[in-house]
Amino acid sequence: MYLLLIRHGESLNNRVEAETGVGSNRVPDPELTELGIQQAARLADHFAAGALPRPDVLLSSLMYRAVATSAPIAEALDLPVEGHTLLHEVNGVYEGTFTGHSTRGVPRPGTAASVLQRANPRLVLPPQADETGWYRRPFETPGVAAERARVVLAELSGRFGTTEQVIAIVSHAWFIQYLLRAAIGWEVGPDGELGTWLEFSNTGHTLLRSVHNPDFSQVVEWTNRLDHLPADLVSR
Repeated sequence: MYLLLIRHGESLNNRVEAETGVGSNRVPDPELTELGIQQAARLADHFAAGALPRPDVLLSSLMYRAVATSAPIAEALDLPVEGHTLLHEVNGVYEGTFTGHSTRGVPRPGTAASVLQRANPRLVLPPQADETGWYRRPFETPGVAAERARVVLAELSGRFGTTEQVIAIVSHAWFIQYLLRAAIGWEVGPDGELGTWLEFSNTGHTLLRSVHNPDFSQVVEWTNRLDHLPADLVSR
């Protein structure tokens, strides 16, 4: 199994944080900025040109920014997108101010199913997603998010672990930290603390390859590759 981890394009919250240095004006489920739309289109073109491994399966977080990022990729590759309720960003969908590990917020249900499918007509929604939203969990702490990553990895290993299939996942910078660590056995702190933060830029992609070897089980082929973007379209 190959895991291709893709961060979404720049969102309105990303732009606010980059410009102000704080998350006080964030919204629970932001759209992509114009830059984010361009980044996603460039990544889709990169896939279409054969510059990246072609996914056999394309999964996406149900947060709007991830769904919108997956849309041009799915169109370019003529693939469905499997919406997955456990691929969302750390903390979940919430209303509140982002302050890192000390963040507290009020959970919100997320974007309605019809809006998500307008953003990506190839999106296949799970039964939990309807017109009232899809996020049914409490406000999430980092420790819970780290465990969620382990659950996701176990699910993917059960479905695809003995195959050579490429599984592409459109998700989020903080959650990808945990997915990567779960895959390679890099432990996090008991409350989800990260001693090292790995940079995952908007639409940056990371490739992991499972191998059958007594000394190791995962090869990190690359992290945060941005060869689909010129320098002036790179953002964090």
